[in-house]
Amino acid sequence: MSLALVGVIGVVVLLLALFFLRIPVAFAMALIGFLGFWYVRNFNAAASMLGSEVWKVFTTYGLTVIPLFILMGQICFYSGVNKRLYKAAYAWLGHRKGGLS
Repeated sequence: MSLALVGVIGVVVLLLALFFLRIPVAFAMALIGFLGFWYVRNFNAAASMLGSEVWKVFTTYGLTVIPLFILMGQICFYSGVNKRLYKAAYAWLGHRKGGLS
């Protein structure tokens, strides 16, 4: 089989099959990517790539800001800052058409 045909089968057929089995999108795409790389190379290369890619994705700057943003939201929630910010924004923009929507 050509590599293009393997890619089409993997993306279209296997992805839809995994969706109908109610597997989450992230896990389905990771499984198809792993199996496709295994088919193109070998199992050792696919397993090595899986570990290194997971590490590379989770150590990028773009993903480090997400937990910090959640932490900031928790701090604002428990300190009560969010209620005061909402009241201030409502006082400034609430009378306008569209207001805070």
